[in-house]
Amino acid sequence: MDGFMLPWTTIQAYECDTTSDHNPLLGVLVGDKTSADEGSRTIWPVFTLILSYIFDYWGKEWNTESYDITYERFISFLTLLKTRCQQHFKLNHARPSIPQNHVKLLAQSRSLAFKAKRKGDIELRKEARRLRNLARFELKKFQKEQLAKQLKERHLSGETSRLFWGKTKRHFHLVSSSLRRFLPPCEEIIKDSQIMTNMTADHYERLFEAPVVIRPHPYVDGPPVQWKNAAEPIPTVTYPEIVNILRSRKKEKCLDIHGLSPFILDKIPQNYWHLLAQLHNYSFTEGYILKKFKEVRMIFLAKKNAVCSPDQTRPISLLDSFLKVQEKLFHNRFLKILNDHGILPDNQSGFRAGFRLQTRVLLLIEQL
Repeated sequence: MDGFMLPWTTIQAYECDTTSDHNPLLGVLVGDKTSADEGSRTIWPVFTLILSYIFDYWGKEWNTESYDITYERFISFLTLLKTRCQQHFKLNHARPSIPQNHVKLLAQSRSLAFKAKRKGDIELRKEARRLRNLARFELKKFQKEQLAKQLKERHLSGETSRLFWGKTKRHFHLVSSSLRRFLPPCEEIIKDSQIMTNMTADHYERLFEAPVVIRPHPYVDGPPVQWKNAAEPIPTVTYPEIVNILRSRKKEKCLDIHGLSPFILDKIPQNYWHLLAQLHNYSFTEGYILKKFKEVRMIFLAKKNAVCSPDQTRPISLLDSFLKVQEKLFHNRFLKILNDHGILPDNQSGFRAGFRLQTRVLLLIEQL
């Protein structure tokens, strides 16, 4: 079967080796933008089940290919699988689910009303009216209870908060100024988005470039400091440690540059973290950072005015979701080193337990 095209799709036959009695068809749907009157939901049990089914395949991939290649394929597969597990529907046809006993009561009153109309029985008509009023009362009571529950749990992760914010966010209005133009000194206003992006990238690259430090002779000629625990290896990353970090993190849905989020990571079967523990241990042992970890999605917001210079923007970096887990692992080991060497002062200097003020941070930098 040769590939053929429709205005909205491309369909091709899979020509490689397969155990099926026919060639599977591959379809690619292309759309310019998502319709405003359409919604979508992801079937997460299917997402988790497919990952559980192909765990052996990814176990072989992690042991045969390089970490950079395997990780790039893995995150790409997760993004595509999430898209494949989505269901799209018209928002005007969507209705909230109600308990089964309410559905049964509504169906019973409707059936009795048709029966009374067909037979012309007055008693049946009264009974149908009573059941209909009872069903309406129970349905309104249930809706009020659901509204109170959504208000109470609107800041918690779960289906309840998703329903609440899905209904209310359409009524939000922007109150802060968004970044629209750049106003360089002694130049015209820049409107092109690509030029604005390049200007902002150049500005922050110059801002965070590594400084050239020339140290005086006492620091250069002095003997290096001999630490007591210099030869102590970095603690190995274990599976229970990763699971505890995942449990403590908020299940946020903000996407990184690869289309993943902490919420999606929570849906991955936990046996996959045995494979990722190998990646984290390799990174800590060899001091190597994956190439995909260095790709960060940045959003620039205007501090005051919508038309400003690049230095008047506020950048927000959305790190790779798996990198956030490794960042927490590194943070735990860094604090252990500080405590073992006695670098971090133990005296409290703020109102929050375990937090230090700026003076303690400066003291820490001096000792480092």
